[in-house]
Amino acid sequence: MRALVIQLRQIGDVVLTTPIPRILKEAWPGCWVTFLTERPSDRLLEGNPHIDEILLNDRRAPWWHTLRLGGRLRKRRFDVVLDFMGNPRSAILAFLSGAATRVSYRAPGRGVLYTHRVSGAGGYAVEIKKNLLEPLGIRSAWDRPEIFLTPEERSWARSERRRLIRGGSDRLVTVDPSHRRVTRRWPAEHYGRLCIWMAEQGWTPVVLWGPGEEGVARAVMEASGGGAVLAPATDLRQMAALIGAADLHVGNCSAPRHIAVAVGTPSFTILGSTSAGWTHPAPEHTQLALGLDCQPCNRNECTRNDLACLRGLAPERVAGAIGGWVEDALGWRTA
Repeated sequence: MRALVIQLRQIGDVVLTTPIPRILKEAWPGCWVTFLTERPSDRLLEGNPHIDEILLNDRRAPWWHTLRLGGRLRKRRFDVVLDFMGNPRSAILAFLSGAATRVSYRAPGRGVLYTHRVSGAGGYAVEIKKNLLEPLGIRSAWDRPEIFLTPEERSWARSERRRLIRGGSDRLVTVDPSHRRVTRRWPAEHYGRLCIWMAEQGWTPVVLWGPGEEGVARAVMEASGGGAVLAPATDLRQMAALIGAADLHVGNCSAPRHIAVAVGTPSFTILGSTSAGWTHPAPEHTQLALGLDCQPCNRNECTRNDLACLRGLAPERVAGAIGGWVEDALGWRTA
């Protein structure tokens, strides 16, 4: 059996698709699994023992490159294609693969390209992805994303932890204040005040940042009045390793929250436009939303033009929620 898994982007969505290769391998021992994605998400698939091959799509390439890639897929003679992306390009690639079984979500205008279409409804995001396995007769309770770090990456992260953590501090918390969508980005000044509270608990908040995000990170640093520490510049795998070396991850509804689940670090997410469906259903992962009538709207722009769901969620309320949760779920003590 040869299976092709398609999730081209985003980083978080690729991480959330990592349970699928494991489930396929368990259902079909000896199955060959190819994962088609894009840069830079491919880095987080490296070393995954359930993935035999990683192929890359270039989203900036002209359409004739898609035809060439489709030809490469056809030569691999896949039996099954699971298209979790479900956009026009991925649908065409699924069709060009020539696989006898091609599964994706129901979407207008592309049904002819698949042999099976399934519902996109459900609870946790991974459970929705597992809907694509139903036409194959595969059921599994496994729902945890996975990132496989090397011993060298874990050693580097432990070293960085020792360097970053403040004297007298017994907890390191990675903080992700960034998101390209304003409806998912809690204000930097709010994060700064939250970091002050964390420092008062004896924790060391370490502010993460990626390409184009250093300005937001430094705004949090300034608002924290020295309460936070700036993380070093990292690539995706180093960031994953650093989150893995942390005691807790706090941040927006973005890729790092899913990375935290994948590396086994408890996570607390501050929600704006998105729903609780992105939160892993285990007690060590939770979220907080202000609870406005318009939440969740799942929009990239605020139709109210005030971002009240984020701006109105006070740092003191978030701190109280984190404090109560870490005591109940993680057994921590807070001041």
